[in-house]
Amino acid sequence: MGASVNDVRREADGRPSLRFAFLTELYRPSIGGQEIFFQELGEAMVRIGHSVDVYCIGHEPGLSATETLNGVHIHRHPNGGHYKTPRFAAMRRNWFDIFRYSAGARRCALGGAHDFYLLNQWPLMHVTALPRPVRARSAIHWCEIRDDAFLRTLQAVLPRLVASNFAVSEAVAQEITRQSGRPTVVLPSGIQLDRYRSVPHGKRSGVLYLGRLAAHKNLPLLIDAFALAAADGFAGELVIAGDGPARGEIESHARQSPAAERIRVLGSVDEDTKIELLSRAALLGMPSRREGFPRVITEAMASGLPIVTARFPENGATDVVAQYGSGVVCGTDPAEFAGALLAAEAGWEGFSHAGITGAQSLDWSGIARTLEARAMEVAAR
Repeated sequence: MGASVNDVRREADGRPSLRFAFLTELYRPSIGGQEIFFQELGEAMVRIGHSVDVYCIGHEPGLSATETLNGVHIHRHPNGGHYKTPRFAAMRRNWFDIFRYSAGARRCALGGAHDFYLLNQWPLMHVTALPRPVRARSAIHWCEIRDDAFLRTLQAVLPRLVASNFAVSEAVAQEITRQSGRPTVVLPSGIQLDRYRSVPHGKRSGVLYLGRLAAHKNLPLLIDAFALAAADGFAGELVIAGDGPARGEIESHARQSPAAERIRVLGSVDEDTKIELLSRAALLGMPSRREGFPRVITEAMASGLPIVTARFPENGATDVVAQYGSGVVCGTDPAEFAGALLAAEAGWEGFSHAGITGAQSLDWSGIARTLEARAMEVAAR
């Protein structure tokens, strides 16, 4: 299929051009934080002169088995089209498809066509399927920490099987290092900074939620908190942009709110509308029970938009907001969240400035060079 690191192409600046394989559960057109992470990181690696093959699960019928998008070569492992909707909903994923995908990942690795393998944390089983010599030039990207006993065991064991470990945030990196004893480098979810803009506080108003509408995103907490904050004088609307399986329940909850006339559920929005919403809202509300390093936090920071998020045990957004000082971390009931909205509005200038400053380190160009440096080091061995 291709050359090894010993006869790779050369970039204009003299660095070798490597062949990367990204092994990730889902990819475009599936929508989610990890799908966007691997898509945009892959495209960033191509821009700096490397080749990238993505091996993923074909999550719905009718998708092309192979496709090239923005220079990234995508290979979708076929399945019955029900990967995300298994017969038993409690399983969350079709495990038969995971077995088949992991076997396919092993066959890909045995082909020897790639210099470095970057594995999404999910679906976990694909890590153990790789031959040992390939794991010696592989890295896992950890997007979140889970707290049940089985996953804690895997978080301790799997990092020891590969050459390197990356994590989406400093907090996730520290926890993987603590549980496994293996050093972990932060490889965050990035953006192209020049696409975002910030306007002064006086030209902004209201609270924005931007993301998938799913049960664990916990939108009723934000809706209830917004109603309390509005009763205490908070100005503007609550705008909810996004779509997902919980949309009907969220719309119903919004209609029953005392502040219903000030709540809008937009559904999905295009990229230009998203950037405009980020530049015009006063605050970003993130009530999720479970997150890693949500991309929308980076986008909000680049837009000078302070963030309010709740201190749930598996909400990694709290660590990111605290690390950059880009907003307020609060308790998990509506009154506490409402108080945090008012506090973030009161301290808007400081939180906005901290976010813009922190976002400078989150451009994809720098993140791609971090991965490149580690891959070069491993390939040189």
